[in-house]
Amino acid sequence: MIGERCRADQYHFDTEEGSKTLLELASREEYHQLYHQIGDDEEEAEFLVPVRWLYTVGRDQAFSEVGLFGNQNTVCKPTTPKWSHTVERLKQVWRLNDERT
Repeated sequence: MIGERCRADQYHFDTEEGSKTLLELASREEYHQLYHQIGDDEEEAEFLVPVRWLYTVGRDQAFSEVGLFGNQNTVCKPTTPKWSHTVERLKQVWRLNDERT
């Protein structure tokens, strides 16, 4: 993480068109659940956390297979053996060395 959590309706992304919130960037259909949970209740609201990606790929290079770690939470502390397996597998697939990770 490179910053504190922020409510989804208040977090701003830098875009070519300027600073925009997630809700300005996405349609209601794409983020129906997010819109549903944005009310005034802090316990029910969605939050975003800024991260610095060390490596990214295009959608055409997306990778998935049975046995990879998955979690629907925005932020988690992976401690299962599947997490280590996933990291090693992605390093193989995308030919990454430990200097980048």
